[in-house]
Amino acid sequence: MNEFLYYLAELRKKNLYRYRVDREDQWINFSDNDYLGLRKNKLISKAIKQSIDQYGNGSGASHLISGHFVSHSKVEEKIAGILGFEKSLFFHSGYIANAAFFKNFLKKGDEVFLDKLCHASIYDGVLSADANLIRYPHLNYQYLEKKLKTSKASKKIIVTDSVFSMDGDCALLKDLIELSGQYNAYLFIDDAHGFGVYGNHGLGLMEEQNCLNLNKSRIIHLTTFGKAAGVSGAALCGPEHIIEFIKQKSREYIYTTATPPYIADGVLTAIDLIIHGGHLRDQLKQNIVYFRGLIRNQDYLCDVHGPIQPIMIHNNLKVITYQEILKGIGIHVAAVRAPTVPLNSSRLRVTIRADHTQQDIRLLANQLNHTLENEH
Repeated sequence: MNEFLYYLAELRKKNLYRYRVDREDQWINFSDNDYLGLRKNKLISKAIKQSIDQYGNGSGASHLISGHFVSHSKVEEKIAGILGFEKSLFFHSGYIANAAFFKNFLKKGDEVFLDKLCHASIYDGVLSADANLIRYPHLNYQYLEKKLKTSKASKKIIVTDSVFSMDGDCALLKDLIELSGQYNAYLFIDDAHGFGVYGNHGLGLMEEQNCLNLNKSRIIHLTTFGKAAGVSGAALCGPEHIIEFIKQKSREYIYTTATPPYIADGVLTAIDLIIHGGHLRDQLKQNIVYFRGLIRNQDYLCDVHGPIQPIMIHNNLKVITYQEILKGIGIHVAAVRAPTVPLNSSRLRVTIRADHTQQDIRLLANQLNHTLENEH
């Protein structure tokens, strides 16, 4: 058997093979990261359609040739302004932005202090650079500080997700900002799952934890628009000289056709809806509390209170079986296994949205209760 067939066979044997399924909108979806329910928002759709009529279906070229439109600049100015950064750079996706940043920011001899549960795109970016990687145990800032104290690197960077995408827990940004200042390190914050959800104006975990007015001269911040904003794309924010450096050096930015301007125009509308979307965040919070209260065996829940609600199963075959049972009643929930999460920590990754009805949530919770209780 050749190496490719062997690899695929091993995945199937270990219940780690992943199947792609064409989306069916008749399912009640509890897997989306569309936390505010903006993916089908009519105002965003209208802005996109108007932009297509004005600018066309694509951008026509890369950003530095002739594919950069005023819509892209408006997103960059808007997101940098509301978050209090000097400048930002618009990318196709958060994955590309992370890979581009770390690949170009880091050089040999630099040291990266990375939370072990950071997103795969961050790992890919870091591993593509010739820097020293120090992984610290998840949210263990005492261990992080010990490593920072002994570092002799001239350039250091602490890296964290704001909200961790598979566990739903949050970093303590003030602690990390303090450590970065104390040890003369940069701090990178990936706020993919925080923007839109946290803070009085939905500006993310920095707003939620009262960090927006702190010194950002050594902070780089990623905001993505494919989750709570309901569109796609991402913006990398930071000091002007760093953002300009990435723009001039990143092959991932320079040598790809720019995102169509209609995406940027959709994002602009989504940002306004988020800023004025307190009622959506209130509804989301109510739905999360309602869901957690319906689960009879609380041992399956994690101590997290955001929209990401993992149901811990710890068995690959069982988690796939439970996913299929839910599909049988018209509900889609992702069965997440390694390598997305550590071995033996498989789970149903439930995500609650503002537009889920109580009936939707009861249907999910009742089936989960029935399935989990029958396990014993």
